[in-house]
Amino acid sequence: MKRANTGAMERKWITIALINLMIVALLGLLLRTNVLFPLPGINFGNWLFAHTHFAFGGWITLCLFTLLTYRLLPPGYSSKRIYPCLLAGVLISSVGMLISFPFQGYALFSIIFSTLFIVCTWVFEWIFVRDLLKAGVERSVTLLATGSMVSLALSAVGPFYLAYMMANHQKDTVLYHDAVYTYLHLQYNGFFTLGVFALFCHHLGPAAAEKVRYRFAVVLCAAVLPTMFLSYLWHQPPVGIRVAAGVGSALLLLVLARFAEMARSVKAELYGVNPLARRIGALALIAFALKTIAQLLTIFPAIGDAVCTNRPVIIMYLHLVMLGFVTLYIFAQLLYAGYFTTVKVLAGLGMIVFVIALVFNEVLLLMQGLPGVFKVPLEVYPWGLWLAAIGLVAGTGMVALAAVRYFVKRG
Repeated sequence: MKRANTGAMERKWITIALINLMIVALLGLLLRTNVLFPLPGINFGNWLFAHTHFAFGGWITLCLFTLLTYRLLPPGYSSKRIYPCLLAGVLISSVGMLISFPFQGYALFSIIFSTLFIVCTWVFEWIFVRDLLKAGVERSVTLLATGSMVSLALSAVGPFYLAYMMANHQKDTVLYHDAVYTYLHLQYNGFFTLGVFALFCHHLGPAAAEKVRYRFAVVLCAAVLPTMFLSYLWHQPPVGIRVAAGVGSALLLLVLARFAEMARSVKAELYGVNPLARRIGALALIAFALKTIAQLLTIFPAIGDAVCTNRPVIIMYLHLVMLGFVTLYIFAQLLYAGYFTTVKVLAGLGMIVFVIALVFNEVLLLMQGLPGVFKVPLEVYPWGLWLAAIGLVAGTGMVALAAVRYFVKRG
């Protein structure tokens, strides 16, 4: 596998992103605490907006943009001054949303910062894709990274349509939920997933056949739009949407087949990776397989209808992708790149605590969403999820502290 040491600019932005991840975990703990001990002056909905928007912007987007820039692009392109400026724009707008949403919800300042965030991402996407095409990066990586950026750009349709509905006082529940699902799909199954695999394929050395990677990249990118229609099956849509969803399901089967083929082709190569990085990376790839299977199962009406109205299961799926797949992969990549060289024990311990808390959280959400299967008193779940949130804060806190110490030592 290819290995590249982290540069000073990359280390700075990664450190900031990891601190932001800890803040996201703290917000999650605040929300879980509010369920058990209602806190005065806390509007749950507004703080939930702050939690989700900062998780998307201050953690995932900032971190993926940083890694895509400084890992995929040659120094001649990644050293451009425009990239730190755009990353700063993403950070500032994310912090703006973090501060404004708790006190306003969707109002003037939160909308201003949300719009600024979208504009910064659009500019980044244009410049990054242009440089990527000029840089002559492997075609599988170019396809995945470009698909990731296109998905992110298209996902803005969701928030803009919601703003339009609010401005015109429309209260169509179906359109509202479809706009939200469109946004989440293009973020989770487009931007996040394609971005992670662009990084993964880039770090695979010559031993991994480019043909195998490219076949996987093609089918993964091709599946993004058709699988979006799976999100619309909950309200008995027209036949055309059902047909498109069926095509998406068929592509997901092909994705799993190509993924297994690629995994087999790189299995021997991955054995040379740091043991902790390899195990965390393996968990991330397992999470990807589980999320793909979960998507595929929604084609069946009995499952799809039940899932789309089951809040614990939806939250479990969102955390599976954001924390189980994306965050764990980023942890594995940072370990592999030697990011925590001087603070391995602290960073490793933090990641282990994070994994344990994450698994506990996912199991509890699954049990809560299937009360007919798991006969557990309902009052157990808020306490269990609160303990899981404490574990996530502890894990991310140790990783963030390790990142700060490493940055101070290395600069």
